[in-house]
Amino acid sequence: MTADDIAVGAVVRYPRTGTTGRVLRIEKVDGRQYAELDSTGLYYLVDELVSVDRMAGRAEKKERNLEEYLKEREELQQQLEGFWEKDTDQSCEGGG
Repeated sequence: MTADDIAVGAVVRYPRTGTTGRVLRIEKVDGRQYAELDSTGLYYLVDELVSVDRMAGRAEKKERNLEEYLKEREELQQQLEGFWEKDTDQSCEGGG
């Protein structure tokens, strides 16, 4: 982002760490502009921040309820148990 694209109150993300927050203030230090985020209280270079609006289309989280989560977990557990039974002879060798 450029300094012109960012404003106090904008929701932004710092891609290197995934930190997301609302801009509290913008300050210029040694000729570079920094934005303070409410989520961390830290300052980030404005030109390294990405607008969350631009990121919204990339990763959409699918909401699911507890029953769906438990069903998916049970299916995964059954798959893992199947792999263990299939790919090992149930022995416990030290190998050395």
